[in-house]
Amino acid sequence: MAGVTRRRAQTRERLVEAAYEVFAEFGIRDAPVELICERAGFTRGAFYSNFASKEQLFLAVHEVQAQERVDRLRTAVASAINNADIADPDVATRVLRHTGELFMAALASDRTWYQLNVEFSAQALRQDELRPLTAAADERFQEALAEILVDTLAKLGRRLTVDVDSAVLTIIALYEATLKRAILRGADDRHYVTEVLPRLFAALIVPAEEETR
Repeated sequence: MAGVTRRRAQTRERLVEAAYEVFAEFGIRDAPVELICERAGFTRGAFYSNFASKEQLFLAVHEVQAQERVDRLRTAVASAINNADIADPDVATRVLRHTGELFMAALASDRTWYQLNVEFSAQALRQDELRPLTAAADERFQEALAEILVDTLAKLGRRLTVDVDSAVLTIIALYEATLKRAILRGADDRHYVTEVLPRLFAALIVPAEEETR
């Protein structure tokens, strides 16, 4: 039984990896299921024994890609903190700037991921059955980011003056705007994440012991 479960997990993993490649090439709507199966080395039967539709497969892709970005952010934050002077009154801003610089190193792959997310979100806005699934996927990602943000500020002896959900939405909105601008204009405007965002957050961060006014 364990062998069957392991093989099934491996099948899903290969289908998810192949799907990301094919989605990136053709878009989600036009991606042929046959090509996804061919890239993964399986038949259509293997596809439909694991996923009911391309939309369900994309949500599995979303889970994997989101986790990769969460892991990448954790690594960037850890590196930034290790190189920070906690006694520096501007330490939070410096850590956020350093984190942004490290995270933006994978800008090219994130452009592709952003395009796929926009396409799927547009589809979800039109299809009632996709909305709760898409919202749940987004919420899991945002919760992971919120955990990283709160933990990072605690290590720096800082806290937010706004609720963490609003702070995370601000980060995501600015990052997505950066990706959109890069795609439409062909310009690498990463300074919005590495410079503007840290300065913006400086106004939303205070020492942990400071009273809310």
